[in-house]
Amino acid sequence: MNHEFWYLSRAAGFTAYLLLFVSVALGISMGTRLTDRVARRNTVFDLHRFTTILALLFTLFHVYILLGDSYFNFNVWQLSIPFLTPYRTWQTAVGVTSIYMLLLLVISFYVRQFIGYRAWRTLHYLTFALFAGATLHGLSAGTDTSQAWAKLIYIVSGAGTVALIMYRVQYHMPENSTVRTLRLASAIGTVVVAMAIAFSTGLFTAGTAPSPVVADAASVRQGQPQLVQAPAGAPVPTGPTATPDPYPFLASFDNDFSGAYQQTSDATGTHLTLDGVTSGDLTTKLHVELQQTRVVPTPDNEDIEKVADDEDAEARPTVTVTVNKAQLIDPVSSQVVCEGKLTALDDGYLKATCDGVGPYAGVRISVSSQVQASRDGSFSGALSGSMRRVS
Repeated sequence: MNHEFWYLSRAAGFTAYLLLFVSVALGISMGTRLTDRVARRNTVFDLHRFTTILALLFTLFHVYILLGDSYFNFNVWQLSIPFLTPYRTWQTAVGVTSIYMLLLLVISFYVRQFIGYRAWRTLHYLTFALFAGATLHGLSAGTDTSQAWAKLIYIVSGAGTVALIMYRVQYHMPENSTVRTLRLASAIGTVVVAMAIAFSTGLFTAGTAPSPVVADAASVRQGQPQLVQAPAGAPVPTGPTATPDPYPFLASFDNDFSGAYQQTSDATGTHLTLDGVTSGDLTTKLHVELQQTRVVPTPDNEDIEKVADDEDAEARPTVTVTVNKAQLIDPVSSQVVCEGKLTALDDGYLKATCDGVGPYAGVRISVSSQVQASRDGSFSGALSGSMRRVS
């Protein structure tokens, strides 16, 4: 299967990020006269405005080009409104919010004469939140974060922005011993915070980038569970990888998800089983079993009953869920570590909640996933979840 739209989106995302970094660097530099020896201030301002607009254009391309990828069933609303997309929901929401901040900043260039210089300059402090949001979005939602070249981009642009901010703050401060002490303390504090963010997001740790393939999943409509067929040749993520702690407690986690499914349907009902493995933050197996029984009632004997009722309703089949099982299983020992049931299986969205047993006793685990099924009975997608202690 071809993934041109996906690759174009990734390339446009990094291009937009680098343009945003240049725009931020130029904006900060104008306040410290760093660029005065290189070019006139008006020229630097025009370049600052141009790179900001260009960053917005590449960002919009980065987002909406995904509408052309049939393997993603994103719609305009999911890509435009925070928290609507089921794929890495909060990470994507940060990116969507950053788009609106960038759009506001671009508009401000053209309404500056109406809002005044002071208001315009105050509004431009949003740039720092915008750059931080874009960085967080790239680190947490990007599929290239584990690559050395991507890490280098984030490190250089992040460190460069922090250094420029520190220089600008100190540029406007008088020269005395107290200020020098504050400069040293702020520099150390900034480095500590930057390192903490880098390590907490796995910037300096090796990892496997998640699969770029995330699409629609199993659906159950009117008692008819059905897995959507994926395009031929769709890549399937690999199986579980080892983790230092086989039973970690994770407030939230994101994984690649792949496996096999089997579905049967006849006049008496439907039966769906799904067995998959995850690779990423949590290594586990997921077993799902759903069975629905269809009962066709025996029509009343109207000659005996002599009651005016809804005969169509009486003859309509009823569907009853007789089996609803969702289990997390240790891939090494095959021990069930969490037992529960499906809570949603509709419109390409699978969700389950289970209560831990054994090493996860007292922990409630919720998982949600979007998977895409192939004709050979395999599927792939993304799975995310959370854990919380209940006792």
